[in-house]
Amino acid sequence: MVRRRTSGRKKRSTAYTGMARTTSSHPARKSGLWVLLVLGVLVVINLYVFVWDKKTSVRAIAEQAHNATPAMAMPSAPLAPPVSPGAGAAAAPATSIVEGKVAANDTLGKLLKHHGMSANEADEVIRSLSGVLDFKNIKLGEPFKIERGKDGRVSRFELALAKGHKVHTDRQPSGELIAKAE
Repeated sequence: MVRRRTSGRKKRSTAYTGMARTTSSHPARKSGLWVLLVLGVLVVINLYVFVWDKKTSVRAIAEQAHNATPAMAMPSAPLAPPVSPGAGAAAAPATSIVEGKVAANDTLGKLLKHHGMSANEADEVIRSLSGVLDFKNIKLGEPFKIERGKDGRVSRFELALAKGHKVHTDRQPSGELIAKAE
């Protein structure tokens, strides 16, 4: 007959744990005084940096922000230089049209940037289409057309989606792009 060991009779060996048994079963008492000392030092450092120092205090930073002159403002200039009335229509650049198809792994942003749009122009087109087009529905091989006006800005962007649907955005006389789905 085989006798089973019970958990109460199991012997604990110190050979496997590498620790010798101590005579006292109470844990060693540690003082929390060093923790208080470290926290006190950190509080003093923070007070110095944020309150007492004349250059880095919160009050000094607020005064610097209040007294600072605004950074250089970006003037809103047209993309193309204005045409003088005496030069006539021959000097004005004609509208340009770029046609193409969506390539593999193209997002709308990549597509617009690869076909000559700056980041600001692409952002303007994407923002105008955001309420009309689900950008996940753009598929490989779908045709698109980008038209630029005489001023060099995008006047129309058109994307032919699957199943005969079209999405386009047109520049209004007010200067903003308005998108429509058909």
